[in-house]
Amino acid sequence: MRRGMSRRDFLWASALATPVVGALARNAGAQASANPGGNILMGAQSFSFRQFGFEESIEQLKRLGLDQMEFCAVHFPPDAEHEGFEHVKQTIEAEGIGTPCYGVEGFTADVEANRRKFEFAKALGVQVLTANPTSDSFDNLEELCAEFNVAIAIHNHGPGARYDKVADTLNAVEGRHPLIGACVDTGHAIRSEEKPHEVIEALGDRVISVHLKDWIHGGSEQILGKGDMDLDAVAKALKGIGFKGALMMEYEESPEDPVPDMKIGWDNWMEAWERA
Repeated sequence: MRRGMSRRDFLWASALATPVVGALARNAGAQASANPGGNILMGAQSFSFRQFGFEESIEQLKRLGLDQMEFCAVHFPPDAEHEGFEHVKQTIEAEGIGTPCYGVEGFTADVEANRRKFEFAKALGVQVLTANPTSDSFDNLEELCAEFNVAIAIHNHGPGARYDKVADTLNAVEGRHPLIGACVDTGHAIRSEEKPHEVIEALGDRVISVHLKDWIHGGSEQILGKGDMDLDAVAKALKGIGFKGALMMEYEESPEDPVPDMKIGWDNWMEAWERA
């Protein structure tokens, strides 16, 4: 048991051991790499730490007692040829941080631009690109998912977005490669007047990853467990679909010091998971 980890945290991590992403296991031609951290990779979205630099964002993650991060472009670009990439990669490795996901990134019919992002993912060990793809990008994305064994997780982003309702994502993934699925953002689902657990149930095994956050209908973001999301129902829905992906907590309030609120929310979530 690592220093600073409670017995409950240790049991939580140990009980959840296996592949990074359920979609990888679904793909007959792909083998998901085993991960000692567990079936469900639990971490944070780096946008929560957007007022901190790259190295500082890792410090904030460690204050939470977590070691998985979905980085986004606010901390470094999705470009393996960027002059700072080697420093980023070496720092992440030295700090023992897992990077199962990266995003949210746009994808279009620009084949070369799409390929560069997949090359970046492979170079950093990212297995899921959280995405906002245009409708004309999917044929190319299917080819890239198969070639690189990297998943595309479509991110719902609330009212007015390309992927607002769950039906938008379901229509996009229908008949597509098994590595094209969804990143369910529970907070934006609430903003779209949908219940997060029902979104998860509707998407089923197309759920590749989750952005875990809470919201009040018609209001603002809240600490996990203090908004309108039914944490117990979400936990049960994830267990019900056999979710084995990455679950990234995201919190956009208190950007100057989000960790205290995030710790409260994380405890609320873990208690819900234990009850489910």
